Amino acid sequence: MIPHNKPTIGHLELKAMTKVAKQGNLSNFKEVKKFENAFANYFNLSSKNVIAVSNGTSALYLALWSLRARGKKVFFPVYSCSSLRHATGMIGAKERLLDVMENFPNMKIDYINKSKGITIFPHMYGFPSKIKSKSSHPIIEDVCQSLGAKINNKKVGLQTDIGIFSFYATKLITSAGQGGMIISRNSSLISEIRDFLNFDQRQDNKKRFNFNMTDVQAAMGIVQLRRIREFLEKRERIFEFYKSLGLPLLDVKSDNVSPVRYRTILLCKNPKLLIKKFEKNKIKIINPLEKYELLSTGRKYKNSINLAQKTISLPCYPSLTNKELNLIKKNILKFERLI
Repeated sequence: MIPHNKPTIGHLELKAMTKVAKQGNLSNFKEVKKFENAFANYFNLSSKNVIAVSNGTSALYLALWSLRARGKKVFFPVYSCSSLRHATGMIGAKERLLDVMENFPNMKIDYINKSKGITIFPHMYGFPSKIKSKSSHPIIEDVCQSLGAKINNKKVGLQTDIGIFSFYATKLITSAGQGGMIISRNSSLISEIRDFLNFDQRQDNKKRFNFNMTDVQAAMGIVQLRRIREFLEKRERIFEFYKSLGLPLLDVKSDNVSPVRYRTILLCKNPKLLIKKFEKNKIKIINPLEKYELLSTGRKYKNSINLAQKTISLPCYPSLTNKELNLIKKNILKFERLI
């Protein structure tokens, strides 16, 4: 079976993790600091503007915490990961749901300008959006699916108050299956979060929590980040391969925007039937966000519902072989009538 997605892990990642494990001290944060420095360099930031955490959900929770979200309204799209709802609920904020654009998985910028609270703006599937807000309210840039994407040749993640990233197993890079990062031009926000994570043996009564990344996670993350250009180039070649077949793929239409191919999303007539047909031929394709996964199915979210009902995601990851791609192509041509 050709999987829909899988991490691309080589001997360098395994060597780095093994080295840390052999040292015995797995929690001295030496590798975590190195990973933070490498990530800061990737965004041309100081290490004071970056902090590594246990996963993407904790990154979002901590971003909300740093922005004093408790009791406030938090706006985000129904067409998004449930982590947005979980983090908002855990922080004690009031969720306010929004629709996405027609035939495109990101929110309208107009929604931000009208919102009177904190906004979480996900760059879905590797498609970055320019966030030019007229609102004075805080915005969290969710870059979990778009690491390396650019607008006007600048990497997204620093357009707003704070940016979050995920290194889950299926993301663009991984830090041993879990992991996350938070960045901000406002170093005081990062400093507050760092104090929050430093929970043990403190001589005050502040409430803190352990959302720390481990050195083993960081060791893999460092190697994966070094390979990010290689990974993104391979994903782009795979996307172009599918595009050459004349498929109706979701894509950005602006010359100033450089997406990354976290997902290759195909518009189709009958996703469920197409998924079954491919699975019989040992190829795993998925509906990237099914209707039941939407954070609401109310009528006013028609664009989100429409996307959930007519999209599939094709395999697109760096370790996908030419042989596997040609087999996928053969099946695409065979079931073209269903697209």
